[in-house]
Amino acid sequence: MKSYDVAVIGLGIVGASAVDYLAAEGIRAIGLDAFGPTHGFGSSRGESRIFRRAYWEGAAYLPLLNRAHDLWTALQADCDVPVVVHTGGLFVGSKATGVVRSSRDTARAGNIPHEMLDAAQVRERYPAFRMSGDMEAIYEPGAYMVLADRARLAMLDRAVGRGAELRFGTRVSKVTHSGGGITLSTASGDSFACAAVVVATGPWIAGEFIEEVRPFLRPVRVPIYWFRPRPGEESEYDPGRFPVFLHEASDGRLLYGLPSQDDAGVKIGFHNRQQVEADPRMPDRVVSDVFRNEMADYIEEVFPSLDPVPIRSRICFYTLSNDGNFIIDRTRHHPNVSYASACSGHGFKFAPAVGESAARLAIGKDPIVSLEPYALSRFTG
Repeated sequence: MKSYDVAVIGLGIVGASAVDYLAAEGIRAIGLDAFGPTHGFGSSRGESRIFRRAYWEGAAYLPLLNRAHDLWTALQADCDVPVVVHTGGLFVGSKATGVVRSSRDTARAGNIPHEMLDAAQVRERYPAFRMSGDMEAIYEPGAYMVLADRARLAMLDRAVGRGAELRFGTRVSKVTHSGGGITLSTASGDSFACAAVVVATGPWIAGEFIEEVRPFLRPVRVPIYWFRPRPGEESEYDPGRFPVFLHEASDGRLLYGLPSQDDAGVKIGFHNRQQVEADPRMPDRVVSDVFRNEMADYIEEVFPSLDPVPIRSRICFYTLSNDGNFIIDRTRHHPNVSYASACSGHGFKFAPAVGESAARLAIGKDPIVSLEPYALSRFTG
């Protein structure tokens, strides 16, 4: 039986970040994933994600956001190809709702460069957006697009270069504690011994490994769509002219989107709608006509220069916590088993810092950023 200092179970973006950090520290680490390197059964797959720090969700996230930004920047410095694309970020909302004001408050609290824009200014700078007079916006020039698949694979490649071992198609079926050590048993009959474990298995985390989080997690299926600009309007949606965005309607529907990358279409989805309870063991890949039609109506309203019929759509997973916040902690049964999950649909941007934090917990180091807001004890007392 081979032995390692730390095993990381799950090699989505958080697990990739964890094993990369451990390898950089000279720790003998193995990363294990039940599926292939680019599978679609979790929350990490895809061409792109948004990184922003004028965070409407609140200034409490800023320490973790700032650490993640430093680590994304370091990853880009190590890569010969782009893993981040600087687009700026435009966050739009009705004056009657809170996304713009909350984003502004966080930007002010964190001294994040930003600019407030009225509807006329948005229409002039970004003609792709249809803006009514009761809308306002905040522009964050430092926001950017993370090329998700490319960034994650770059982390895994860097981890291997630093000495980590990775195994895909290897499902961990049992975690056994004996003495001061841990044994991982796999479905194929292999076993691995280690001193510590990081669990980053997304929607599977409660069912297979960390039972204590089960009451506080809810996996859901969420569709994503891609749209083609109408003929002659293509340049409006290029990364140099079209920022990553949030758009909050007066009824609270929150849309997010990213510019077209490599002519793949403009990626758009609802953050807080079209969520369906999901069993991750039985993924449903079909987006319903009801959902597609709802999105098409919104596209016609907000982006008239896009063809409202999506060129493609796909289902992804959100693992929601009861309060929409992350859970990053050690298990109550073993201090050398840490976990990170419940990113609640907005966690990818934080992943380098989340993976680093979970890895440091597992090896007994204090995290660089306080994890008190993300501890399970906020639910359990």
